[in-house]
Amino acid sequence: MGKNIVNRFKVRPLSYSQISSFEYNPAQWYSNYILGIREPANPAMLFGNTVGDTLGTPSSMVPNLVYPGIKEFELRANLGPVHIIGFCDAYDPETKTLTENKTSATKDRWTQKKVDEHGQLTMYCLMLFLQHKVKPEEITINLNFIPVRTVGFDFELPNPPTFQTFPTRRTTRQILEYAVEIQRTVKLMDEYIQQHQ
Repeated sequence: MGKNIVNRFKVRPLSYSQISSFEYNPAQWYSNYILGIREPANPAMLFGNTVGDTLGTPSSMVPNLVYPGIKEFELRANLGPVHIIGFCDAYDPETKTLTENKTSATKDRWTQKKVDEHGQLTMYCLMLFLQHKVKPEEITINLNFIPVRTVGFDFELPNPPTFQTFPTRRTTRQILEYAVEIQRTVKLMDEYIQQHQ
């Protein structure tokens, strides 16, 4: 792995967003994360952030959605020379409960299968293992899917707002395999940078 990319991840740790961006479109990842040409968030993302910011507060836009733990729980770990980072929506160290919330106007955006395969949750479990020595088998994981609807060019929650909770699990084998996948992806990132400098 090149020294330059290792130094980049010391300055700006590697997040799941970077990994998924690279997997989706390496050129766009390079523009956003290496050249610093960031695209503005789209309306769906902005509305999702607005909803997420209120959850777990007295002004929650989905008042029936109550989840335990520390909101925006920060995770940092080292995977070899690469620094990785994440902010899960909530984590309770006492009960070892990990919660993530997602909004979408697409009805079938989240299914049990998609939640079971979602890399972000696997990466969070990897970081909890590396940083806090918590095995994934000990963690209770829930993803709350909050449907939204489009109104012209805007978004809103149905009245009353609803959500569906998908419980899921991860294993030690899964997080170790994901660690290898992160290392493989970082190598590809390094090669891409070298080819485009």
